[in-house]
Amino acid sequence: MSVSNRDVLIVEDVPEVQILLAALLSGEGYKVHSASNGLQALELLRSLDRLPGVILLDLTMPIMDGYRFRAEQEADPRLAPIPVVLMTAAGDTEARALQIGAKASLRKPFPDVDTILALIATFFRN
Repeated sequence: MSVSNRDVLIVEDVPEVQILLAALLSGEGYKVHSASNGLQALELLRSLDRLPGVILLDLTMPIMDGYRFRAEQEADPRLAPIPVVLMTAAGDTEARALQIGAKASLRKPFPDVDTILALIATFFRN
């Protein structure tokens, strides 16, 4: 199993946010996978031959939230190395990112497009 140089997984339960991010990243040449909750994301990840280079993860979702997803991801040796960017509207974004072991965070509503793209690009530099 390999990690992609341009694959991104978006885990977000709000369809408009998921579509917006997917369109933005696809337009920049990323291959985008999407899931509406943590359980769906885990099932998708476990089915992929090529893992994404980064996961954009919402915290508050039905079925399985971001906290539970991260616990499950970290317990799976194949999935644990994939870096996570926390996406949340909840206060103290940096503390929450640290709490779940995320490599970075994006506060909702999102900053400008250039900030998002620059952050994502940092996970794909060789």
